[in-house]
Amino acid sequence: MNDRIRQAGRFIQGAAQQTFRDRDDDMQRKGFTSAAGISLRRIQEKLDLFKEQMKGPGLTKAEQMVYTQLDELKSEIEADFDRYWRRTGVDWRPPKPVAKGVIKQPGSPQ
Repeated sequence: MNDRIRQAGRFIQGAAQQTFRDRDDDMQRKGFTSAAGISLRRIQEKLDLFKEQMKGPGLTKAEQMVYTQLDELKSEIEADFDRYWRRTGVDWRPPKPVAKGVIKQPGSPQ
């Protein structure tokens, strides 16, 4: 009887340890994804501003160089992240925002 109790105890202990490891791995992936999203979002915001300026009078030569450098930097960072997470099956990329603002229907109360 004592042997069965020990086996059950080891099984429960192993299951608990695996649960903690899984939780820690999940937290690491979520943390990395959040950090990646923060850094890439700032670069993307700058790129988006330059793209908006391109629709108008255009960019100066200096702005074009900055745009190109930012775009290359973003691509390099993403490639580094891809290499880091390769063979893990983890999609590190932060989810794309669903909406940028609230849409109000005409005539609805403010």
